[in-house]
Amino acid sequence: MIKLYLSDFMEMMILIIGITGSIACGKSTVSNYLKSKGYIVIDADRIGHEALDDDYVKEKLIVAFGNEILEDNKINRQKLGELVFGNSSNLNVLNSIIHPEIRKKILEKIDKNNDKELIFIDVALLFEAKFDDLVDKIIVVYVDENTQLTRLMKRNSISKKEALSRIVSQMSPIEKAKLGDYTVNNNLDVINTYEQVDKVLSELKKGHCK
Repeated sequence: MIKLYLSDFMEMMILIIGITGSIACGKSTVSNYLKSKGYIVIDADRIGHEALDDDYVKEKLIVAFGNEILEDNKINRQKLGELVFGNSSNLNVLNSIIHPEIRKKILEKIDKNNDKELIFIDVALLFEAKFDDLVDKIIVVYVDENTQLTRLMKRNSISKKEALSRIVSQMSPIEKAKLGDYTVNNNLDVINTYEQVDKVLSELKKGHCK
């Protein structure tokens, strides 16, 4: 937990909460709801996308995967994805390049928002990337596997085979749910999901005030 010292010598504690869940389980639904309520949500996926435009990262990716991942001198995410999803060796190489940059940017954003009591970090690979050491509490958003597959195919307009290759590259929703401090079941309608998030917020605030 990060400690801040205010000018009146009062000590305030920041609680860092990780939001995670496997692909197409609805993390964005939870994150967007928290944003609408005025909370800071750091989006690790967005940071990762922005990192692809960094010259240092781009050069390392070209060395690792070749010029075929380029289009108009920029990293083509689709081409890169085709090389890494379903190939654990390539995925590990990609993660070794991208994850340190994501971690650095997350810490910078936490520091910039050090006047907040609660800061949320939306990280799909919270456990896989070992980012769980950055947070105090973890919310896992999950759905059943059939719902996950259907949503991913529809959202990304991809085949069942491609969707499955992306799903198996991550921990299963059920595995992740077992590791969380709080869980949000996103199988039902969005109102139900919001109600679960509100309950988690109430418990976080209650525990934070102790």
